[in-house]
Amino acid sequence: MNTVTLHAHVQRTRFAQHALSAVTGFAQSLFSLPLRSTVPARVALTPAESASLEAQKVRNLAQSYSKTDPGFAADLYAAAARHEGLHDD
Repeated sequence: MNTVTLHAHVQRTRFAQHALSAVTGFAQSLFSLPLRSTVPARVALTPAESASLEAQKVRNLAQSYSKTDPGFAADLYAAAARHEGLHDD
């Protein structure tokens, strides 16, 4: 009988960053629950404004991948530009 051991190279900092952001987001949502009843309703955004905000979120995501996966980051930047361009008037 043979035993085989596999060693995986795991980028711990990348996974730790994602886990920390998930926990932080969850904690912020828990703390904001009591405040939701006092916060006024949001003003409706135009499609162009909404697309701009969504594109900025994708750009922020792309920046987080720029060092670990530059090809994927470039794809995200291109997708953000295209999404924003579709809604330009």
